[in-house]
Amino acid sequence: MIRYLYKKRQRQKREREATHDAPSDIVAADAPTPPSKTALSEHTLAEKEASTDTKHISDEDKQAQRAAKSASRTYRWKLIAGLFLPYFLASTDVTIIATALPFIASHFSRLDQLNWIVTSFTITSTSFIPIWGQLADVFGRHVVLQTVMVIMMIGAALAAGAQAWVMLLFGRALMGVAAAGMLNIIKIVLADKVSLEENAKNNTTFAIVGGVSFGIGPVIGGYLTSASWRWAFIINIPIAALAMVLIWVLLRKELVGPSSTSDSQGRSQRILTRFATLDYGGFILFVSGITLIILGTTWGGATYAWSSSAVIIPIALGGVLFLAFWIYEYLMTPGNFLSRLFPSQEPMIPLTLFTKRDLPLLAWISFSTGSAMYSIFYFVGIYFTVVKGYEASKAGIQLLYYLPGIGVGAYSAMFFCNIWPKQTWFPIFSGSVIETVGFAVLCYALHTGKVSVIAGMMALAGAGTGLRLMPETLHVTGIWPNHIARAMSVIDFCIPFGGTISLAMMGAVFNNKLVGHIPGGGGSAHLNSHSQGSLDAINALPAVARDAFRDKARTAVVLAFVAVVPIIALAIVAASFVGNVRITKEERKSETGHLETSRAVEERPFLWALVQGPRRRVEDTSKEEAPLP
Repeated sequence: MIRYLYKKRQRQKREREATHDAPSDIVAADAPTPPSKTALSEHTLAEKEASTDTKHISDEDKQAQRAAKSASRTYRWKLIAGLFLPYFLASTDVTIIATALPFIASHFSRLDQLNWIVTSFTITSTSFIPIWGQLADVFGRHVVLQTVMVIMMIGAALAAGAQAWVMLLFGRALMGVAAAGMLNIIKIVLADKVSLEENAKNNTTFAIVGGVSFGIGPVIGGYLTSASWRWAFIINIPIAALAMVLIWVLLRKELVGPSSTSDSQGRSQRILTRFATLDYGGFILFVSGITLIILGTTWGGATYAWSSSAVIIPIALGGVLFLAFWIYEYLMTPGNFLSRLFPSQEPMIPLTLFTKRDLPLLAWISFSTGSAMYSIFYFVGIYFTVVKGYEASKAGIQLLYYLPGIGVGAYSAMFFCNIWPKQTWFPIFSGSVIETVGFAVLCYALHTGKVSVIAGMMALAGAGTGLRLMPETLHVTGIWPNHIARAMSVIDFCIPFGGTISLAMMGAVFNNKLVGHIPGGGGSAHLNSHSQGSLDAINALPAVARDAFRDKARTAVVLAFVAVVPIIALAIVAASFVGNVRITKEERKSETGHLETSRAVEERPFLWALVQGPRRRVEDTSKEEAPLP
């Protein structure tokens, strides 16, 4: 239906253009007399001279175009070579411990607190995203990228050498801080200094890299865990060190630099001036609010009852702080109270970004994307290790079926954005539908235990995820071309935030369904990891008891997946109201010198625009078709 409406719209547009450009065969009664032969000869000579000049200019233009294409290819290859390793590192860090989670938790006798390994990472990888976007604007892309690589190495070293549970969680938290910076800044760099068409090509490559990295992360983690789970963290150190060298050699002079300051200032004074522009109040409110919300949802139903004050207070206080953050950002807008009180500071997330409807809609779609990705990578891994009794490496291989789905989706998005129809709405909407269908049927497949159906639905859900990853970035760049870093930070924040909230919900459901069914655990409020709660103890149970436990665990996993289906399904509703961005190769400049892409953006809900047809403007008594806004 959508394809039919799109073709109908394009056909109507071509007919109008043909009618407008067609020469008239009717000569008016008062038409001027034909020009004389002498006039025709002079006109012909002038046309020939103009043609010669045009041909000369065209040759120069062709040479300039070839040089521009060569420079564009060189820049793209520098981006790929310099950013591949950090993007791979940040993407695999999200999932590399998915199959290793039960083994790491069992080592510290904390199987009942298994989710904390994920939560410590996702709290920081979520809450620090906006501040990295502002730091990239203030201090430049290169300095901030090198900083996050150093933080990654420190966090990996602490986690790998952890002798206590707290030390492990602290190391994972630092790795989350670094991953937030890497994923966010790399997407910003890919959108810098290029047209939407070039941005589409750059993002296509890294969307595939990210999808592959997410998919093979559990496999790598599974094989490393077979030797020792510590290798899942050690491997980050040499990769980060090599990435630092490549970034310095290839991209140091290519990346967007720091914000401008007075030439009369010294080096230390310029640094202090840039630090003075940061939104410290907004950062504290944002991180505190998000951390408390995640803590409350993580504790709820797993460590404490949902009615417990230990759950209610963090969630309530976090909600208040999160609301206070948005009020603070409003007061920081130019002309308001805080902007006059702190004139040098800039809001971390300007509220003007939300004046366009598409950004909050895309934020929810990204939230559901993170929900689907994290759910599959972590809880399908738990399903195969706890319910099926697979080794970590074998469980990781089962998760590989998600990989070809993401690859197919990313390639399809490349076709939609780079070849036909060169628009973002189609992959965003179709990806939302496909992901929801695949995820819903996956719940049934996990219940039946049919591995082939599980693999197929993982691939289908992965295709929906892959379809949306790159077009969302292009869409944001199209609607806010002059605020790429801040707008991209909003989208990048929602992916891990959605995953974190969903994992907390699923963990609560999972643990609640297993309460009282762990042999030796009695009626305790959580799994008794100190007796027979570990994987080794479960495998050592008598066959009847072991099968009974695994049957309960399967039901718990299925219900955990069902709990997040509404989050993913709502993405279809959000995508139905999203506008559209046409991918163009033009780099228009506005009066202020910034990129201008307004002609490529359809601000109306595109599904409605397909039915309604192109907008027209009326001038006097004639109707002309207006270009899409």
